[in-house]
Order: sequence, then structure tokens, then C-alpha cells
Amino acid sequence: MVECAVIVAVGNSAHVTQLNRTRAMLPALGKPLVVRMMDRLYRVGIRKYVVIVGESEGEVASYLSRHWVPNVSVEFILKWSNISLLRTLADYARRARQPFLVTSYNSFTHAHFPATLLNKYQQGNANELVLSGALATLSRTNKPRYALTEAQRVTGIVREVPAAKQTFTLSDIAICGHDFVNFLCAYEQSGGFDKNLVDIYQMYIQGGGAASLVETAWTLPIETDYDLLTLNRHLLDEEQDAHILSELHYTVQITPPVRIDPQVSVGQGAKIGPYVYLERGCSIGYDAMVRNTIVLKDTTVVPGDKVSDAIVSTRGRITR
Repeated sequence: MVECAVIVAVGNSAHVTQLNRTRAMLPALGKPLVVRMMDRLYRVGIRKYVVIVGESEGEVASYLSRHWVPNVSVEFILKWSNISLLRTLADYARRARQPFLVTSYNSFTHAHFPATLLNKYQQGNANELVLSGALATLSRTNKPRYALTEAQRVTGIVREVPAAKQTFTLSDIAICGHDFVNFLCAYEQSGGFDKNLVDIYQMYIQGGGAASLVETAWTLPIETDYDLLTLNRHLLDEEQDAHILSELHYTVQITPPVRIDPQVSVGQGAKIGPYVYLERGCSIGYDAMVRNTIVLKDTTVVPGDKVSDAIVSTRGRITR
């Protein structure tokens, strides 16, 4: 039984953003990315969390301490800039000595996939590393990592797709069985070279460690701002948070799905939707049209403007 989830909330160097916020705190329908990830794990019964934060991620710890659900245990581990992620995980593994789920704040799959992953692990070998991957990625990144597989066994992790091989685009989310925990516990190197989760999985497999893969419908690593827009579309389709929480004039036309936070101003005759998220504190002018767009706080869409397929922030518009 997996009782604990380790969340890597350190800003991923592959995650490039023009938005002036801590990466793990970027908004996904009214909640930070890291909270969206933890919500999914909470729904499958995990109540113990270890959140790894960097030296500039104090906002993550503050938010989780003040705003998240009360009936959970949340421990924070600080990863210093001169200490690798591998070393940080190894220090945790030596304390815990138990299997755990691990994921980054920005690696999303289908909402129901964490339950599938846990079920597969519980029905299989409790010693091995259980990875996740899909035949397709929804991200705009051009640097995915691929798992080579033979009958659900992972034989390698590569950057290029070899000809005539069954490959899956990897997601960060994984179950770390006893053998992987022992691999971490045996790690002694003290160097500061930083490795991401997939690099660590690759080191384990290259050393002869056993790993399997559970397939998901898609992966979505948030590595560009447009990936954030794609994630919001999927969250709106799930309809759990597609709510209108501000008072609107009767002339405003809404095409679902839409999420409008409290304290949002929408002018008369505006057309909102589909696939729109209006963050608390933004303003939409009269007769404006907004589709497939995120409008962030302190931002104004001027009267009569037409915005589509964009993220609107105080720094400007981010489009394809």
C-alpha cells in the first residue's frame, strides 16, 4: 500500500514562462498547479505528502499551510541550489524506507490516472519502479523523453524514437517500489549536478533496476505557457470547477464551459466562452469577445476587443 506522495515543487528549468509567478503557483482554474496535482492524489486516498521546495518557493509552503485541506499531513523539504534532486530524494528515502508515489508539480495526465497507477502497482510487484507514459503528448515541448518497452517492461529511456520500437512519452508520475527505494538509499555522491525525475529513473534502469509502465491516454508536461492553456481546457471539460462566481449583467453571453472567479468585472454585451478562465481581479470590457483564453488578475480586456487562443497578463498576450 502506498501511503505517501512526494511532490517536487522546485521550479523546473524546462518550464519556460513569461508570467511573473513562481512556476508551481501558476493558476489552473483558481488553484495553483501544485495544488491541482495534489488534489488528484487526495481524491485517490493519499493523506501524507512530502513537498520538495527550492529556495525561492516559500510561497508554495505558505499557500499549502493556509489554504489546502485540513485532514492531511504535509511535510516540506528544502532543496538547496547546490544539492541535486537525486540527493534530496535519497535523504528522504533513507528516512522513510517505504514505497511512495512521486511526481513533479507540472506533469499532468488524465484525472483518473493516479487511481489506475496505484491499482496496477498494488496488483503487481511491490519491489519495482512503475512508470507512466502515453503514445501522445499534448504539450508543445519538443524535448520529450521516451520509454522503450517490451510487454509492459521498460528496457530503456531515450531522447529519440528508434525505428520499429514501441515507445511511450514519459510522464513524471511514478510509484517507487522497494528496489527503487533501496537504489536511492544506496546513493552516496554529494555533487550538486541537478537531475530531473526522468533522469533519475533512467539511472536506475541503466543500473539493472526493474521497471514497468502503465499507459495513460495522454501526458501534459507544463513546459510552456500555452501548455497551461491546454491544461485549463481539460480541467473545464472535467466540469468540477466550471463555475461563475461573479455577478454578471443579463446581456453577457456565456458559452460553457467557463470559470469566472469572484471579483471579476464583465461589461455589458460581452461574449465569454467556450473554454475561458477569468481570474479574480481581471476586467472584461463591454462588447468584448473572449474564447479559449485565460485572463489573469489585474488585466483588462478593453471594450470591443476580440481575444482567442491566448493567455492575457499584465505583460501582454501569449499566443501560439
